[in-house]
Amino acid sequence: MELLIFIGGIVLLFMVLNLRARVQNLEQKMKIGEKLHTPEANYQPPISQPETQTQTPATSQPQPESMLTSQAGFDRFVGWIKEDWLLKLGAMLLLIAFGWLTTYAFLNNWIGPMGRIALGIIAGAAFLVLGWWRIKSRLHQGGVFLVLGSTTILLTIFAAREVYGFFTPLSALVVMFLSTALVALASVKYNNRTLALVSLILAGIAPLLTSAPTSNYVGLFSYLFVVILGAIWIVTLTGRRELTTAALTLITFYSLPHLMSFTSADKGTLLLFAYAFAAVFFLTNTAGILKLKGQQIVPDLVTAAGNGLLLLAWIMTAAPDEWQSLIIAAWMMVFAVGAFLVFRITERREPFYVYAGVGIAMLAAATSAELGGATLTIAYTIESGIIALITYLVLKDIKVAERMSLLLIGPVLLSFGSLDSRAWRTSILHKDFFVLLILGLVLLGLGLYFLRRVREISEKEPRQLNTILLITGSIYLYALLWLSLHAKFQNDNTAVMISLVTYTIIGLLAYFEGLGKEKKTLRLYGGALVGFVVLRLLFVDIWSMDLAGRIVTFFLIGALLVSTAFLGRKKQAKPGSDLMK
Repeated sequence: MELLIFIGGIVLLFMVLNLRARVQNLEQKMKIGEKLHTPEANYQPPISQPETQTQTPATSQPQPESMLTSQAGFDRFVGWIKEDWLLKLGAMLLLIAFGWLTTYAFLNNWIGPMGRIALGIIAGAAFLVLGWWRIKSRLHQGGVFLVLGSTTILLTIFAAREVYGFFTPLSALVVMFLSTALVALASVKYNNRTLALVSLILAGIAPLLTSAPTSNYVGLFSYLFVVILGAIWIVTLTGRRELTTAALTLITFYSLPHLMSFTSADKGTLLLFAYAFAAVFFLTNTAGILKLKGQQIVPDLVTAAGNGLLLLAWIMTAAPDEWQSLIIAAWMMVFAVGAFLVFRITERREPFYVYAGVGIAMLAAATSAELGGATLTIAYTIESGIIALITYLVLKDIKVAERMSLLLIGPVLLSFGSLDSRAWRTSILHKDFFVLLILGLVLLGLGLYFLRRVREISEKEPRQLNTILLITGSIYLYALLWLSLHAKFQNDNTAVMISLVTYTIIGLLAYFEGLGKEKKTLRLYGGALVGFVVLRLLFVDIWSMDLAGRIVTFFLIGALLVSTAFLGRKKQAKPGSDLMK
């Protein structure tokens, strides 16, 4: 066990040293960049810096991904080797010697169990004191010692619990948390990103090292809530917003066993913690977005989306079935209001998209919890149409509104069952009838409402989406007519004849309307509809209809097509008509 602790300490040390080297390297490059912008250095050309994970040159040339990755990895390795390499080498040798010494002492019983644990805690505390003293003059070195000390204390307390049964789970967790809190305090005082992330990681690992005989999930989530508040405190003082994303990741990690039903905990109580976490993250993200006008807010957007989805998963898993839809609807309103307010204050669309997306997901979940079958399809159709309209009314951007109309893909997929429902064999007015009717009207209504706005812009994408809306809506109404006529008439030939004649009339009207006003899309639509009717007559109905039905249908459609010779053409004067006047 001592050997495992020793090996784990070495691995953690190298990980921490690697992280610290990256940050120190970045800080040096930032200082060089500041010097380059001083008046004394204006005559010098800009110095190109190697690419790191947190800084990308503004004028970088495109390179192959494999070359870029290998170059970055090599640069990080060289930077890690060069930065305080004597300190790293000496720390590694000391750790190896200390591990051999303690192993030898344990094997020969030089030190009892109490002395072994005390020795580990004293060593960790000494590293913490050394790190706090050293960080005042050398940030990199001091950070290494601080993290090393906190890690040593965590591993020592873990060994005390696992091997000897010393400490209670609560006291062990308190000691571990205090050691990580010192690292967090140093990260705030010296505004260091890596120390803040490492302190959060160590605080998140601590509960796994207490070796509690029984799982106290309420106590665990209470501890996590304190850790999250500490992380938010660091974000407030230092502005390191990526720490909020890391905190959300930590909560997600501890939530997964409960969401996947791997535990038998009281999910109703833990759901209250989920509400508290969601409220803290929501307020923090909203405040950060409002504060950072004109700056990058990618971490805030990622956290906002993850927060909403995690909350939704908790509600769907832990909330009572009869309350799920109401709870989801309440949180949906919170995110929707947040989206509207953030957009109105900052006029930034990215937060609006994220918050609105979370609200839409919650709306879909609430609807699914209450409805099913054809009723669910109708509800999704109406909700998708309203969302597209509200998006246009809020943003006044037809491109975004047209894209939001793509939400209707979901109801379209759900409607396939209504097209082939058995209800059409016995009656017309039923749930499937209203599914097709409402879906067709919503598609056509959105297409017609956006049509004038689309014509005012020259971009191709909104025009294509609007055309898809109009064509798809008309197809649903054609299908509704076809199915309704077949359900109404016992004779299928009559239903086919009326349907095809109707399609032909609509197709001819659309074709000549497009021809007269030079609307190519409308003309193609009308021609395609007429072509569909003719092809069906020649390849389907000519074999399936009886002779009388074929005669009547072909006569009617043929007469409609022939009548087009007298439409849309100017009368030509007869020869010699002027002489007869």
